[in-house]
Amino acid sequence: DDIEPIEVEIDDEPVPSPTIPAQRPEEEVYQELVAAAEHVFSAVGEGAAPAEGTIIAALRRVLEQLREGDVLLAETVRQRRASETWPERAANAAVLAVRLGMEVKYDERRCLALGLCALMHDLGMTQIPEEQLNSRKFTDEQRQMLHQHPVESQKMVTAFGPAFTWIGKIVVQVHERHDGSGYPRGLKGDQIHEMARILGLVDTYEAMAHPRADRQARVTYNALKEIIDLRNSLFERKLIKALIHIVSIFPLGSLVKLNNGEIGRVIGTSRLHPTRPTLEILIDPRGRQLADPRQINLEDEPMLYIVDPAIEEGVLKD
Repeated sequence: DDIEPIEVEIDDEPVPSPTIPAQRPEEEVYQELVAAAEHVFSAVGEGAAPAEGTIIAALRRVLEQLREGDVLLAETVRQRRASETWPERAANAAVLAVRLGMEVKYDERRCLALGLCALMHDLGMTQIPEEQLNSRKFTDEQRQMLHQHPVESQKMVTAFGPAFTWIGKIVVQVHERHDGSGYPRGLKGDQIHEMARILGLVDTYEAMAHPRADRQARVTYNALKEIIDLRNSLFERKLIKALIHIVSIFPLGSLVKLNNGEIGRVIGTSRLHPTRPTLEILIDPRGRQLADPRQINLEDEPMLYIVDPAIEEGVLKD
């Protein structure tokens, strides 16, 4: 059945907060968002509604930081710890969701709504035993439990109160897919709310680009390539195109090798010249890791170009 229109409810009144400098450190903004996500997950256990104003304030800071540039996005994509908690994963998804919302021309209200849904979309996963999630093979019973977690997420969100009902209607659809192969209801195409379609793509990319206890992260370039292969089946072409625009052909946070042997991390991209990003050079031509990395913009270096776009993180020493 077609879903009914979902009214997005975001308080129009700005939440009072300290004045934020134009160049607010991205790490501080990210940690505030993680704290907001932790508050959401804690609220489930406490049986009380989270303070929506606190969460929206954190998301507004994310939006402001992303308007200044994509440094926060790059830092989020490059998080490489396998020990990430559910709140950290939710925060990663929220940053990606807000940025993707900006890319598809959502206004501030809808970008904040996307971020709010991203922070709550996987609450139901907390009901699945960790050892089951780390298993490489699922029994039929375990797979059924996994496919029901969006329903559990909706129940948890709805239990927060009437003001959160609209969020529940979106999070239950995040794992539905464009071709009808998703779960829990097998919805397809326009039967899936657009915000849920965006969050489904964000959730998939976030999971591919970050390590989990049972597997290593895919190299960011390869994660994007896999998603491109899913266009028009699991995800809409227009949303994948928007994702490519924000993470680039050479995704933010990924490691690449130059023709002179240097290895650098992508820290900035160019819409005009997508094959010539800005890099932070980490390893010299002899393979030595630099104590003081330097930045170069390939748009200003005509003799340099990328020869390997998928360098593994293992080349770097801790």
